[in-house]
Amino acid sequence: MNATTMESSNNNNNNNVNFKLQKPKNRKVNKETYNDVVEKRRRESREEKARTMNEASTSSSSLVIPSRDDVVASCTSTSTLILMLGLGARFVVPKLAEMNPLTLGLIKDGVDWKHACLASALAVGVTAGRVAFMSASEDFRKETNDSNKQVLTNLEFPDVLFCAAYPALAEEMLFRGALMPALGGGAVGVLVAGTVFGALHISGERKVSFAVWAATVGILYGATCEYLADGDLFVPICGHALANIYSALLWRASESERGFEYK
Repeated sequence: MNATTMESSNNNNNNNVNFKLQKPKNRKVNKETYNDVVEKRRRESREEKARTMNEASTSSSSLVIPSRDDVVASCTSTSTLILMLGLGARFVVPKLAEMNPLTLGLIKDGVDWKHACLASALAVGVTAGRVAFMSASEDFRKETNDSNKQVLTNLEFPDVLFCAAYPALAEEMLFRGALMPALGGGAVGVLVAGTVFGALHISGERKVSFAVWAATVGILYGATCEYLADGDLFVPICGHALANIYSALLWRASESERGFEYK
């Protein structure tokens, strides 16, 4: 082996030694503690809620939100007028009451559980249908949310129950208790009463898609009363009232998740 070869070999060995002796690069150690992570997530959650509330306030800035007293007074006066029309028609034409009696779900031996279960199932079905339609139709979702904002924002919990149940009683007494039997019942009575019911729901923030939904539900209430409940008004009244209550509570629950608080 000559001197050049030995020198080259020594250089290679030195390079290998130098390579092996290189110090590892300094690595940044994550010193973030559990409390830091929790606080970070809480801060992100607060920021997200703030953004959501700002977006909601911006989108609803054009909405007029009436006071609690105005909402309750309007609900009471309008529903009382509708109820009086229905009861008056049934009083003047007794045959209407005979065709669609109001048993209050009672029979001689106690509660008519068949009709009570039917009313409950009707309410659940309508509520599920509303949620599905809101997911499928942006117009219906917006109209429903805007309408709920106007009606429910300033109400306390007892007010919500009243404003959900009393209109249901009044509307069913007029449309299924008077108009439907006045048209002779059957398919014609169910369809016409339901369609008129839907058309009269066009007002304020409630437009075409809401009217289509109300007409569909009105036809369902009428068909259930006519074909499944032996004409008993108890079923559509209770089903309608429960569906209104479920809808109101679901909406308020969803708003609470977004950072809004209600009484």
